[in-house]
Amino acid sequence: MEVLHTPFVIPVAAFAMIVILGVGGMVSGYHEKKLKVEQRMAALQRGIPLEQIEKVFGAVERAEQERGDPLRGMKNARRAALILMAVGVGIIATCLMLTLILQVREILAGAAGGLIPVAIGIGFWIDYKIQAREMERLGLVVGEE
Repeated sequence: MEVLHTPFVIPVAAFAMIVILGVGGMVSGYHEKKLKVEQRMAALQRGIPLEQIEKVFGAVERAEQERGDPLRGMKNARRAALILMAVGVGIIATCLMLTLILQVREILAGAAGGLIPVAIGIGFWIDYKIQAREMERLGLVVGEE
């Protein structure tokens, strides 16, 4: 088990994870395309005209490509902002409590690390507010839920 204690374990594991996720994504895309082809072949075998098949499947593919609800991106940005800020505050609070309980000052370095998700969350919140202002300028009502 000396292999697990070498300094190369983390980079090798990170590289392996990236490769596995990439291959998994390619396999998933292949299966998705294969499923679409099988669905079209099944429709052809049932006697549905090719024009109608392309009309139905083409409409589905166009709907998947379109954004759909323009407010969806705003809701996702707001949700990400709130989650990231809450995670950052939680990390900071945990590190502060551990510092108080254990009386070890070095734990405060972890609290500083909690500032990263807070800063990213604030960035998402600013993005959300900018998008809301643009939507209001275009005459679309953005309701706070």
